[in-house]
Amino acid sequence: GDERATAIDRLPGAATLGCASRDLLNLPCLAAFFGDRPLEKLSPSSGAALGWGLKRSGKAAEAFAGRTGRPFALLEDGFLRSVGLGKAGASPVSLVVDDCGMYYDASRPSRLEKLIADSPSGDAAIRAAAPAALDRWRREGLSKYNIGSLSPPPAARGKIILADQVRGDLSVAGAGAGPETFRAMVQAALDEGLADRIVVRAHPDVVAGKAQGCLFDMARAAGLAILADDCAPPALLKEAAAIWTVSSALGFEAILQGVPVTTFGAPFYAGWGLTDDRATGATAQRALARRRMALGAGPLTPENLFAAAMLQYARYVDPVLERATDFHGAVDRILDWRRRDAENAGPTLLCYGFSPWKRRACAALLGGTARKIVFSGAPKPWRLRQAAQHPGAEIAVWGIKDNAAFRNRAQALGLKLNRVEDGFLRSVGLGADLLPPGSVVLDGPHLYYDAGGPSRLETLLETTEFPADLEQRAADLAERIVSRSLTKYNLSSETPDLRAAAGARPVVAVIEQVPGDAAIVLGGGCVGPNLDLLEKVRAARPGAFIVYKEHPDLVSGNRKGRTPLPQLQARADLVLSSGDLGRLYAQIDELHVITSLAGFEGLLRGVKVATWGMPFYAGWGLTEDRVAALRRTRRLTLPQLVAGALILYPRYINPQTMTPCTVEDFLSAIESQRARPAPKSGVRLWGRSLRYVRGMLQQLAR
Repeated sequence: GDERATAIDRLPGAATLGCASRDLLNLPCLAAFFGDRPLEKLSPSSGAALGWGLKRSGKAAEAFAGRTGRPFALLEDGFLRSVGLGKAGASPVSLVVDDCGMYYDASRPSRLEKLIADSPSGDAAIRAAAPAALDRWRREGLSKYNIGSLSPPPAARGKIILADQVRGDLSVAGAGAGPETFRAMVQAALDEGLADRIVVRAHPDVVAGKAQGCLFDMARAAGLAILADDCAPPALLKEAAAIWTVSSALGFEAILQGVPVTTFGAPFYAGWGLTDDRATGATAQRALARRRMALGAGPLTPENLFAAAMLQYARYVDPVLERATDFHGAVDRILDWRRRDAENAGPTLLCYGFSPWKRRACAALLGGTARKIVFSGAPKPWRLRQAAQHPGAEIAVWGIKDNAAFRNRAQALGLKLNRVEDGFLRSVGLGADLLPPGSVVLDGPHLYYDAGGPSRLETLLETTEFPADLEQRAADLAERIVSRSLTKYNLSSETPDLRAAAGARPVVAVIEQVPGDAAIVLGGGCVGPNLDLLEKVRAARPGAFIVYKEHPDLVSGNRKGRTPLPQLQARADLVLSSGDLGRLYAQIDELHVITSLAGFEGLLRGVKVATWGMPFYAGWGLTEDRVAALRRTRRLTLPQLVAGALILYPRYINPQTMTPCTVEDFLSAIESQRARPAPKSGVRLWGRSLRYVRGMLQQLAR
């Protein structure tokens, strides 16, 4: 059988896994690590128990297994985890799964310890794959968290690096060590006359202000140099002469990079002939002796260690597609994630007018680990005083929620103004449900729906040279959107047979917009919403079967201004209060809008589109325009419009895991989420309850 399989993996696919803590149950993509088996809170009927490391939930999982005889597994972050810290909310691409112990607990053999001992003569395919995988790890400069500067720090050049660790971390006690071990490490450096060759490296969690370190105070008292720069481990290891550590993961990565390592505890990588081991504690010495005896066949190689830890012990998922993958698939995701994260780099962004339920997603979309995002309240001039605490900061406002006083104050302070809005492919469900956005756009003073000046999107479309491969990508993207009936909100409901209702008459759809919406105020043209538009279309197409599609936010009651139904019915042949736009497009001959995004979605589907305002997609030669777009002088193809609007302009994440991605991966995430029940949350239930009450009040008013 597979050496990597645990007893849980041999359970039937329908077996329910019980999570011994709520945090574990809510861990993104957890089911994907176990063949998508169903998860529940641990109960007497659970088929197996899952717990986190040696924490309370891990002990509960082991106790459950002891009582019931059913399998258990202890979980921890893998050694290739994410771009960003877990404590900062970054979703993991890997976990380790152990049904013997835990890799950082030297008091008993873990599953990893057994895999390492067997690795020189173990799975031939794994051994054959290890050199190329390790080479990729080194070549791409990978590490556990993949954050920090990749520029080698001069202060570490030729130095012995003492790795600090988080105070109270279980990996310290698990390695048979404690505070006295860190003192012994510093004292050893001093006794050997190495003080001028030592640099203490602060832990990333300590640098981020999320924890306290073990070495900092004693290193400062001893006069040792301290490296607190935001430096990535691969960059540090390029400069280091050696790594001294108690049990830090930096020691493991140093071995993989060929840097000498001295250990003062018994981390999982010690005792195999790859490190200079100086542990004196009884637990650590027993572990080291056990490992030397277990290896038997000869010294371990870095490739053996890598194969056991990274290719056998760890499991991988893609947090965007929310499905299992392998080491190389995880690396692909990490590289894309790291690249997109770096594109966010910039000065602190002070954000105003962002609803609380949007903030976590917007922090991932706009900042990631590369840019600090600070959320404040409504865009009031007095709130701009906080800019003094963030030199060089820029400001961002959600939509058009500010006023002239705010803008004037920002200009007086020399603050660059950005605007943020939902992207054109948003989520599965309405923003009214308080669902976090999966896509946003970041623009300058003019957003894409503001015809008063050029937006970044308009400039992209007017000036970008579109290479052939980008146009082909856009064409493929448009075809996918059409074939899967994907729209901005991706609601699922039935649409009546319009052709049957219309008979021989052409079907013309008129799309409602929210009165007073910024897209109408700033991009509207020769009509007023919404009855005026309907009357103008009726006059222009007297023989057509006119279908009036109400706006979902007006129907839901989330927004005010719904037109009384009798007035609509007097002017349209059919009024649709529900139904998926993706199914509507295939049944119509013509679409009339003021500025609605439905016009863009109609273009993707080959529908003739008439615009009565100046939406972003008008004026490029693809629509029948009632308003002249004088700034837009270029004629675009549909793939070029798609490339600008859906590939180059927005930013995307999987809103469940907050992981950045391409538009194609975002569509895959939407399709996956649309195919399964949406996770329940108090925020979403509150949003739906609010919509229901508003809708009932509007129905009574009508």
